[in-house]
Amino acid sequence: MLDNYVTASTTRVKSDKNVPRSRFDELKHRAEKKLNSSSSFNAKANLNGVVVEFWGNSQHQYDFWRLNWNEAKANSTTDARIISAFGVTHESLFFNTEYYGQCKSWALGMAAAVLETSRNTHSIHGACVDVDGKGVIIVAPTGTGKTTQAFKLMEVPSGRIVGDDWVYIDHREGRRRGHLVGRQPEKSLYMRTESQLNKDWLRKIFDESKCENVVTSKSKCEFTQGPTGCKLTGRNCVFDDGFEWCYYAFGNSRALVPREKLFGLDKVADEARIRLLVLLRRDDTSPPEVKLDADDAIQVLRKGEYMIRPGAGPKEMWGRMGYEPWYNPYLLHLDHARQEEFFRTMISRFRVKCLLLNTGIESVEATHKRIMSALQTC
Repeated sequence: MLDNYVTASTTRVKSDKNVPRSRFDELKHRAEKKLNSSSSFNAKANLNGVVVEFWGNSQHQYDFWRLNWNEAKANSTTDARIISAFGVTHESLFFNTEYYGQCKSWALGMAAAVLETSRNTHSIHGACVDVDGKGVIIVAPTGTGKTTQAFKLMEVPSGRIVGDDWVYIDHREGRRRGHLVGRQPEKSLYMRTESQLNKDWLRKIFDESKCENVVTSKSKCEFTQGPTGCKLTGRNCVFDDGFEWCYYAFGNSRALVPREKLFGLDKVADEARIRLLVLLRRDDTSPPEVKLDADDAIQVLRKGEYMIRPGAGPKEMWGRMGYEPWYNPYLLHLDHARQEEFFRTMISRFRVKCLLLNTGIESVEATHKRIMSALQTC
């Protein structure tokens, strides 16, 4: 039986990181009153040395939290809490949403705030893979193939996954060691289940994982075509083929998969020495590959062109182009100048090679070959 939970909100809810202190205290009091009057759950997680505490009354969020993070000692001092995000208190407050993706991102964002102050740490929203001792970071908007290319690197005999969503890079450590090291604190990958569309073998793994917002009824599928067809595959609808759920019927359904469950424990790494930064875009006109210096990379990151995918934002915007800097959008304080400084230092001072690849005009394999070729010269 599928271990699936459907949240009331299946995407991120509107958030405000600049709530006045008085209003914040009022909301926090309401939340604490509710949690104290009902069954609630507490858990502490260790995010690269930062202790983030969860306190809530959602069994679903609690289960995902425990599965996703390394557990911190019960008597460890809390650096940040999930009931809110305000200034130096590092707290996050959620009302009436059980969607784990937002909870996870805010936990990472609060840890990032502490790490940036204490260790001059750069927090990147991207995937990280180690290939034969060389770390590759892939930064890309949703829908351009970030996860696909990360998977291709993992399939290389010497490829090992560090993380698919968030990378912490301690620049203070980098200056001391003479090179940058990428790390991430998550034990599990919060995967879009639509990735099973092109990787049938993932169905068994997702079947054995905790899932969120997987469609279990044909009537709720967004991609039906005619009585029995599927717009995505051009084949029969999986519900008509006898399956009780479909992993790609909704663009934002998720599975929380332990990293070692994908390819085995020997394909997992906790850190990687960063040698290559890959930026991905998808369009019909740009060249397949452009080598970037620091200034060029900053321009691409700053422009932030991306296609709005199903499940992200209002439905009427799906498939249209949007513009938002590719810097980490989940930081508590969105300081683009600071992010640019980190990227510039990475490329200029630490000699991390940077490529901009267009996945819209080449096959997955062709893009993968370009990444592997670049690694050989790093």
